[in-house]
Amino acid sequence: MKKFKKASLCTVLAMAMMVSVFAGCGKVDGTKTALAVGDEKVSLGTAAFFLRYQQATTTYMLQQYGLSSGTFWSNQYSAATSSQDAMTYGDNLKSSVKDTIVQDVLLREHASDYSVTIPDELATQIADAAKSTYEKNQKKLDKIGVSQDNIKEVLEFQTYQQLMFDPMTADTDTNVTDDEAKQSSITYARIALTKTDNSSGTTTDATDDEKATYKKELEELLTQVKDSGDVANADMKTMASNLDNTNIACTTYSYGADDTVMPSAVLDAAKGLSDGEIYDGVIDTGDYYYLVRMDKTFDKDATETKKQSIVSERKQANYNKKIQEWKDAVQVVEESPWKKLEVNDTDAYTELVASSSSSSTSVSGSSVTSSSAVTSGSSAASSSAVSSSSAAVASSAQ
Repeated sequence: MKKFKKASLCTVLAMAMMVSVFAGCGKVDGTKTALAVGDEKVSLGTAAFFLRYQQATTTYMLQQYGLSSGTFWSNQYSAATSSQDAMTYGDNLKSSVKDTIVQDVLLREHASDYSVTIPDELATQIADAAKSTYEKNQKKLDKIGVSQDNIKEVLEFQTYQQLMFDPMTADTDTNVTDDEAKQSSITYARIALTKTDNSSGTTTDATDDEKATYKKELEELLTQVKDSGDVANADMKTMASNLDNTNIACTTYSYGADDTVMPSAVLDAAKGLSDGEIYDGVIDTGDYYYLVRMDKTFDKDATETKKQSIVSERKQANYNKKIQEWKDAVQVVEESPWKKLEVNDTDAYTELVASSSSSSTSVSGSSVTSSSAVTSGSSAASSSAVSSSSAAVASSAQ
């Protein structure tokens, strides 16, 4: 069995799932097959628990940003095309969750290829979390077809995401040369030549008089830097703030040959500079006026950071490629119970998070403090096995 550092495993705590169901709607048979992934069968209980927890978590997150007013899931996500039917946001979430379930089933199925098993200690935590969650909410969970084993399976799915990433990407090429990752660092000061009204969202161009004033300010900043006697170490940020702390933004920036953020006019100006030199003039990009100083043509620290980023990207691509190969080799069938599940605003699941991280804490009230989403993406690096807070999910008619 492949061993993993204890610190790399996500803490498992009971998710106190409180699911309100409509009176008289009866008990759902969660043992029916919802999805068939090759020879593997995913029960309705497991699929429903996964879907509703994701729906609740997403709803909570949207509400924190003011993006959900109770009619989010039924809104149109995409229009119908010649190759795809119209989708609501609820349809899109359901599709995403299905993709994640398929991925997790395949990760579990191929775990033995990498000598991966869930460590005994973590398996015990998962079993305890599932048991606690189910026992606190048995009647309500039974009505939507969710059993203790379903909860346990969902937690195991998410755990395999974490455990499989490193062994699956161990064959990634981690050799990155300085030339591949080379980063230069500059300090720039800039003034926007447009203004946006935050209340209306409208954008207007600066007047000719304003532009003349802005250019004069940057020319004054350039003079101060040059007259400082130490261009390379001149404190451009303080100088800029003293001149105009409202309109002049000054910061450092690292970039490489693949940069697509900094305007080409600024990069072209910086290209001809040596370490510690400032470009002798104001650069007009159309949207901004810039001053730019080359701090380091080869920034060792930034280059090392970029190397790590390149390796991470390679690992993720390697991981995704293997997952996709598995998906391409298996047939996925949506059974009737899965097709009948809907994510809409009528049957709305909302996450309520208790103020304690203890798995034994009962959940009551509606105060929201924090949450951790069950991810629907393919990155194990960004996934969370379970929330580290006790979560409650409620379903109610609108």
